[in-house]
Amino acid sequence: MPAVKGFVVLAIVLLIPSIGYFHKQHFLNHLKPGLEAQVKEVLEAEGVIAPVVHLDYLDAVVFGRVVISGKVDSDEQRARVIARVDALSGVRMTRKGTRLWLDGWLRIERRGGRFAATGIVSEGLAVRLPDPLEMMEGWDEGLERREIVEDPGGIGDWGKFLLYYFGEPGDRSVKLQMGGLTMRGDATTGLRSDWLSKASEVVPKDMVFDYFNLRPSACHFPGYQPLSLTDEAVLEQLRRQLNSNVVTFRPGSEQLLSADRDKVILAARAIITVGEKVRYVVGGHPARDGNATANSQLARLRAGVVAKILVDHGVAAGQIEIVPFSVTPEGDRDNQVEIVVK
Repeated sequence: MPAVKGFVVLAIVLLIPSIGYFHKQHFLNHLKPGLEAQVKEVLEAEGVIAPVVHLDYLDAVVFGRVVISGKVDSDEQRARVIARVDALSGVRMTRKGTRLWLDGWLRIERRGGRFAATGIVSEGLAVRLPDPLEMMEGWDEGLERREIVEDPGGIGDWGKFLLYYFGEPGDRSVKLQMGGLTMRGDATTGLRSDWLSKASEVVPKDMVFDYFNLRPSACHFPGYQPLSLTDEAVLEQLRRQLNSNVVTFRPGSEQLLSADRDKVILAARAIITVGEKVRYVVGGHPARDGNATANSQLARLRAGVVAKILVDHGVAAGQIEIVPFSVTPEGDRDNQVEIVVK
């Protein structure tokens, strides 16, 4: 009798591996395809891009250990997908089995002279500004680092672009993401053209987008602070005097009316009173209708007429820069010549 029991025990011991083998084969050949199809159906229903599903055999009660991957748009979508997969019968999720990755993005913004970095990037990405752009303490506090994030392409090539883009004064931002490069802030038509060209060296041209507020010049950017005059009380008074003496030319004409000539003379007196260290831009606003090149040339000629009157009445020629301003979509500055502190 003991011999029989021993034989039975031995048979069971020998049979266990065979049972396990057939269990596994049943899982691989019959259960796995159906379970993978269920999981993939969940991923597709949730809008996961490029979904991939893999089930590993898990012993015990014939469960599959599921590994899922693909791209999601947000953490909320990732959590929703994981919860739905977890709720399926016959599969088990593990933390390392979730490889749903996000598209990373990075935005560099300058406001009031201070830079700030925001976005979602991978844990190992180094985010720095090229010299001489200054990174003040805490400038990257808005940056989130995640384990499963694909960094946007172009970050390695945009150092020169950042130097060029932030070389001019003013508030603006640039955002780099999988969908391209987006610029926002204040610009002139000339700067906009230059920045668009430079940005196309970072990402393809058709992936560059801009939402600029176009201004006549950098001196017209909100918050612009002249370098040649820092006394705010004197600056404010001088600006009021210059703004009250803006002159307007007749369409197509280079001739200044006598009343407007008197305005320029008053502006000259205000400039002389402040002193020779202050610098100015004398700019002509082109008409928006007609040939843009011809209008810009005429605007420069008009600015030259005003500058000559200033010099004839005592303003040093070295204080003056003559330019045609950029055309802006809105405003009523057509055919005017304006003097602004630089």
